[in-house]
Order: sequence, then structure tokens, then C-alpha cells
Amino acid sequence: MARMIAAQRRARIVDLVNRRGILSVAELARVAGASLMSIRRDLTLLDAQGLLRRAHGGAVALAAPPDVPLQRRERLELQAKMAIGRAAAALVHPGETILLDAGTTVRAMTHSLRGVQNLTVVTNSVQVLAVLWDRPGLRVVALGGVARSGSGAITGPLAEKTLEELRVDRAFLGATGITPRWEVSNSDLDLAALERRILAAARESHLLADHTKFGRTGLAIVSSLRAFTSVITDAHVPPNILTQLRKHVRKVLVAR
Repeated sequence: MARMIAAQRRARIVDLVNRRGILSVAELARVAGASLMSIRRDLTLLDAQGLLRRAHGGAVALAAPPDVPLQRRERLELQAKMAIGRAAAALVHPGETILLDAGTTVRAMTHSLRGVQNLTVVTNSVQVLAVLWDRPGLRVVALGGVARSGSGAITGPLAEKTLEELRVDRAFLGATGITPRWEVSNSDLDLAALERRILAAARESHLLADHTKFGRTGLAIVSSLRAFTSVITDAHVPPNILTQLRKHVRKVLVAR
């Protein structure tokens, strides 16, 4: 009987994660009526079976649904995101013009840009605007368009048209996932279209992706990894994935 209950619980976990995209261990324990330890064991097993991807503090779906709430995405892999953000910010020099998209890992960069003077930041993120708009030494340029309530991203034809008139030194982008074919994907069609315009406007483009993003596929393909100058990731990426990654992008930076 206990085995049947465990099997039912794991099936429920897979269903919930697939529908909601990201769930924490605490949320799964509450819904399933199980202990945190049981849920962690379940996630380890389900990850090994290829049914979901275990993350620090929870689980993510292999193919995320669109518009996973921003707060839920920010909660998982926070330490990895902050490390990646610091490594990305170290690439920025005074006097440059950079573009920050609306990804949660990209947003983590904002905390490490304090010492960069005479910097222009272009962004389609409501959250990035809220953090940077009054910082001394920074000029912030907001892309016009429709602000998405779920992600805080600004998208649409107006944002795309604005990007046609802009050129930036470096663009920093996030992604829903990096597919098994080494493509960058996004679960949102409008964001994918905007990100293609960002790539065209940037002299250098850097993809910020923690270890949970590898092997995941969103609805829309943005580009090949080869379109990016570098991929910045965290130290939890398995060595075999890193080896393959280095064959598909010019530079890989591992944040620690």
C-alpha cells in the first residue's frame, strides 16, 4: 500500500510541475501531504527517470509553460543566479551601453553594477527599471511596449521597432532553456521575437543560464547558441554538459 501511495504522489508531483513550470520543495510537500525529506527523495528519483529537472530548493519542468510567475522563478537557484549575475557584471566597462532583458538571472546583475560609472542601460524589464532608474552614474533607457503582468517584461511591436534604431555594446539575455540541439528557446513567442532583435542590435551577446536550463525546450526557438559571444553559467553544470557546451559557443564562463 505504501508503494502505491508513493507512486501516486510522484505522479502528482510530475503533473503539478509540468502544469506550473516551477515548484519549491515546501510547496510540493504541502500539496502532497508528505515530509520535505520524502519530496526530496521523490525529486531525485524523478530527475533520474528524466521526468523533471531537480533544482536547488525545488523542481522545474523539462518544458516550461509560458508566463511562469516572476516570484516563483526568482525563488529557485537564487545563489546560482547571483553568482552568474556577478560574473556577467564583471564584463561591463564604464562608458558602455548595455542591454538587460527581463530574465530573472539577468536581473541579478543589477546588484553588481553599482561601481560602473557613465553607463547606459537599455532594458525591457519593469523590475530592472525599478532598481536602476535613480542610481547615480547610470542612464536608463526603457523600451516602449506592453508590460506583461506575469514576467514584468515589456514586449510588442513598439519595443521591436525601438530596437531597430538602437545599437548596444553588450546584451545580456536569459532563456527558458537550452534545447538538446543547443538552441536557445523561450516559452513566450513575443519575447522570442524581441530577443532576436536584441541579438541584431548588440556587438556582443551573452546568455545567462543556470544549470537547470540545459536540456529544456520552450515554445519558440530564439537562435542557435553560436549567435552568442558567451554563455555564463554556474558550477553545478555536469562536466559532460560543459564539454558539449564548449563545442557550440565561442566562450563559456563558469561562475563560482
